[in-house]
Amino acid sequence: MADFLKDHSNEIMIVCLVAMVMTTLIVIIPQLLRWHQRMQELRHAERLKGIEQGLSMPPPDDRFRAAGRTAIVVPSVAVIVAGTVTCFMGAYRSENVLAVSIAAWSVAGIVSLAAITGGVALVGRLAQIDAGDVEEQEHFTRT
Repeated sequence: MADFLKDHSNEIMIVCLVAMVMTTLIVIIPQLLRWHQRMQELRHAERLKGIEQGLSMPPPDDRFRAAGRTAIVVPSVAVIVAGTVTCFMGAYRSENVLAVSIAAWSVAGIVSLAAITGGVALVGRLAQIDAGDVEEQEHFTRT
């Protein structure tokens, strides 16, 4: 058994990685889809109740949600990719493990920082637009 593990430890690590990722996807994705569908049903019921009471409700604004998702998903994917690269480099016992790992994690850090900064800036800008502060700022910059 020791010889088998010594000869095939790389392949076993990769199979375990793939199994963990697939299990996570098979469990989490359906739960997220059910949660999203439930939230849509609740929004729809709230909207119908408002219409029945004679209230005019504005359409939902999904820009904030999209900015937040971008600020979360992009860094998550960057870290997953950097971790996968590091695991494969370790599994194949490459002599460039340190250099490639530093490069992968540096790029993941820069991409994550840019995505989070961009998402926060976008949410702030959307909040200004919703509050009506944009017109005032544009008026002051023109004069």
